Amino acid sequence: MNFTEILTEYNISISPEGHHHAREGWVQFDCPLCGKGTHGYHMGYNISFGYVNCWRCGHHSLLKVVMEITGLSLDKCRKLLSQIPARRVRIQEKPRGKLVIPSGVNFLNHAHLKYLIKRNYKPLDLEKLWDIQGIGLSSRLAWRIFIPIYYHGEMVSWTTRSIADCSKVTRYISASPEEESINHKHLLYGEDFVRDTIIICEGPFDVWRIGCGAVATLGTGYSKKQVIKMTIFKNRYVCFDNEKEAQQRAKKLCNTLSLYPGDTSNIQLSSKDVGTATKDEIIKLKKLLVKT
Repeated sequence: MNFTEILTEYNISISPEGHHHAREGWVQFDCPLCGKGTHGYHMGYNISFGYVNCWRCGHHSLLKVVMEITGLSLDKCRKLLSQIPARRVRIQEKPRGKLVIPSGVNFLNHAHLKYLIKRNYKPLDLEKLWDIQGIGLSSRLAWRIFIPIYYHGEMVSWTTRSIADCSKVTRYISASPEEESINHKHLLYGEDFVRDTIIICEGPFDVWRIGCGAVATLGTGYSKKQVIKMTIFKNRYVCFDNEKEAQQRAKKLCNTLSLYPGDTSNIQLSSKDVGTATKDEIIKLKKLLVKT
């Protein structure tokens, strides 16, 4: 038995060929948690790695999703999923520490909400899709947005962003090697939501502005392992900040990616960066993700 057969058995509609959410290697269907009967096909099941996520409400346990679809008990759903042949082939990573969530992580409080709203983000949407939380009073990471990093549906690392308007404060502080199970610089933030077209940005806030299909290198630089991940995708758009140094990095990355099969383009915005891009610029970026 495979996952498609489970959906068919319980009369769950699968996205038709040519639908903008349908991609090779994925099975798209209505999210049972936020989109029953909508025919939006926002939830995807990754055939190779056996995980699910929804383009509207984010990461979910496969077991939880199957329970919602079938109405069966926990034990029966476990038995049902055990019939799906394992096809998971993970990229081997160097041993890291165990994932450790920093102290003080909690819900977004008034200060976090005010900061996000000021930057024209919708906090509730970010909480739902990207699982962000807040850190208030803390000895180490006070007054920051906590940003979990997922890989194949599993949280493996994290980064944080200061909400303080002070040039002396380090904007981003990420997990140390002892606090993550996979090196965050070996990953692309948001890669779980990519199908065959990718928009490569610098930070999580850029990804949030564009939405599913955009990824971040989690810093101004990028690693060789991140580049290798980028080459997997058929259509690649690099969208770094609109400043001289960032554009030099963007052109260098495009030159490297152009050596691999697929199409690579550099996008230079009129705005300073994706986070401050105009509504029209964001609309154009989003169209790139659904035109193929």
